[in-house]
Amino acid sequence: MARRGKLSDARYEEIKQEVLYMFEETETDTFPIDCFEIARKLHYILRSYSSLELEELLDAMGISDEGFSRVEKDPATGMNRYVIYYNDIGHGIRNIRWTIFHEIGHIFLGHHDNLPGNEQQEEDEANFFAKYAMCPPPLLHAAECKCPQDVYDKFGASNQFADYAFQYFRTWFYYGPPRYLPYEIQLLKLFHLLAA
Repeated sequence: MARRGKLSDARYEEIKQEVLYMFEETETDTFPIDCFEIARKLHYILRSYSSLELEELLDAMGISDEGFSRVEKDPATGMNRYVIYYNDIGHGIRNIRWTIFHEIGHIFLGHHDNLPGNEQQEEDEANFFAKYAMCPPPLLHAAECKCPQDVYDKFGASNQFADYAFQYFRTWFYYGPPRYLPYEIQLLKLFHLLAA
């Protein structure tokens, strides 16, 4: 099985298509891509650390300095729901967006349904999901991103992630297929960057 990173090539392609499905399901068609709106449309509850009581905040910080997600029972309905906690205390909005996309990835990829034992693979998958959801290379190409600053300006990425996303985009551009793949064409059409 060919590998270019931590996951198999096939798994990277599956995750890219899952991101596209998420965009379609939530009717996301503009960038910078709004993780808050996507979470709302997927009926995921967002809770900032600053909104927590002190004991809850200490518990949250003990789990993660950045954020996490879990399944919780809704006290009003008794139904299970996904809740994403994100640290907005001392973290800028561009880093918060990464955290929320990462946690959306865990939920959307079904990680909360898995048995323990694959945590590192799930982290790798959620990282790639977040990277692709925030800055899909076909969108960077269509948006004519020429440098990391363009990614920062047009896609709302942090400075560090803008550098990383731009390098990923350049690799995709220079070493990827000579033409857009079918799901990339679908992505560009969804964002009104190719005629339907």
